[in-house]
Amino acid sequence: MNTFTPFAQRAGFVIGSRVLAVTMIVVIAIASPSIQADPGDFAAMPGLWKIVTTRIDHGHRGKSTIDWHCVDEGADPWATFAVIVVPDMPPCQREDQHRGSTSLAWTAHCGNANAAGRGRVDFDSAEHYTASVSLPDRGDVVSVEGQRMAACTSPSD
Repeated sequence: MNTFTPFAQRAGFVIGSRVLAVTMIVVIAIASPSIQADPGDFAAMPGLWKIVTTRIDHGHRGKSTIDWHCVDEGADPWATFAVIVVPDMPPCQREDQHRGSTSLAWTAHCGNANAAGRGRVDFDSAEHYTASVSLPDRGDVVSVEGQRMAACTSPSD
């Protein structure tokens, strides 16, 4: 007497299904852009950005200033977001930069060698970032928060 074995219960079908499932998972993992993020990628959206800069003096937050800046799709968008003015210091030079898909860290040389510190910009989304510069013996000297507010309406924005 023959017994009926459903197609789905045959050993070959079960093994083939598992192999196919594992193969699909591997292909999706390899193709996923978040897994293979190129350090040169940049996810910030162009547009009108509200930039709040706060001076920090020995751990005490000072008055914040608000600037508005229209960011376009330039060749190097990090140049826009990584320009942070350090209060009471000559303009800082960025050196030894380390880029990720959502962050940039650098050594900041501000005037003399004693003022070498660290700077950092971190994007938590394509429309929001935080940044800071810290100096030896002073800790954080400035913090920045940027929020994209709208599209730019004209070149003069």
